[in-house]
Amino acid sequence: MKLKTIRDAAETLHVSEGRLRRAAMAGEVPTMKLGNRALVDVDAARLVLSEPEGVPIEAVSEQTGLSVSAIRRAMREGWMPHTKPGRAYLFDLESVQAAIERRMNAQQRNSKK
Repeated sequence: MKLKTIRDAAETLHVSEGRLRRAAMAGEVPTMKLGNRALVDVDAARLVLSEPEGVPIEAVSEQTGLSVSAIRRAMREGWMPHTKPGRAYLFDLESVQAAIERRMNAQQRNSKK
């Protein structure tokens, strides 16, 4: 077990401080308070953070049949859930599919009026 501050651990693991903080706050990474500092187990964090937080926009396009430009438009309109941990947008496929179903249901209700 190798304990480091979140800032030092993020630098060691080559991830953003924010991503490591989110994982620690969600309980995905073991943390320990020492005074006013939060320490994380670097080895455990490495295992957790080696998994991507989502899939890229191209994978969403493949899975849903929507074009990349349609997905970007949905993001701008605010109904397509996504995260942007770095330069690329990432998506949770289950959340995306649920959002598409909600959008389709809402459009069907609006067309009946």
